[in-house]
Amino acid sequence: MAHLQQEELQTERDATGMYVVCKEHVELAIDMFVDEYEDAPDVVDLKETKFSDWDPPVKCKECENKAEFLVV
Repeated sequence: MAHLQQEELQTERDATGMYVVCKEHVELAIDMFVDEYEDAPDVVDLKETKFSDWDPPVKCKECENKAEFLVV
């Protein structure tokens, strides 16, 4: 089942290697990042960070919960 979740989450990652996820899926996003890049990602709390040129998605498309973290 985790493999299916990884495939679904991978479709939600954009071309820059970023994952925007809810708290429930942050661990999965970290695992996917490490599998792909063989390096530890940065995890950004979207509640504490504002971006001047980018509006992050409002929802974790994996589950439709509120997006809380950017894994990059």
